[in-house]
Amino acid sequence: MKKIRVLFLICLAACLVSCTPKGIIPKKKLAAIHADMFLFDQYAGADNSMKRFTDTCAVYKPLLRSYGYTADEYYRSVDYYLENVRDMQDVLNMTDQILQKRKKKILKTIEKNSRQVDTTSVPKRPRGKKGKDAAEAAEEDN
Repeated sequence: MKKIRVLFLICLAACLVSCTPKGIIPKKKLAAIHADMFLFDQYAGADNSMKRFTDTCAVYKPLLRSYGYTADEYYRSVDYYLENVRDMQDVLNMTDQILQKRKKKILKTIEKNSRQVDTTSVPKRPRGKKGKDAAEAAEEDN
């Protein structure tokens, strides 16, 4: 019975340590949000008409809303993770993993599509009489 209590206390302590406080975005969700923010920044940076919007955090409000969070919850979460450096490192590592997976998927799609539309091959000339191409057959007829 004593072993069960000790095991229960260890499990409870592990759960408490791994949980984030109420109102703080969980690591995995924050990593997904950061990955989407990074991709938006890259897109906006490549499009001159979008560059002026990247100076304000207001562009991220719809993104945060799509995840079910407000800007205040995001700022509070970032403050929390900045105070807990190891947790923030976990978030950044997860963000990197998400972006690497997306990169691999995109490169795989590009490679697949480039094989389907191979413009480097030269079409064969149509053959006419006795295995000769159409131009040679036309000359013989004349």
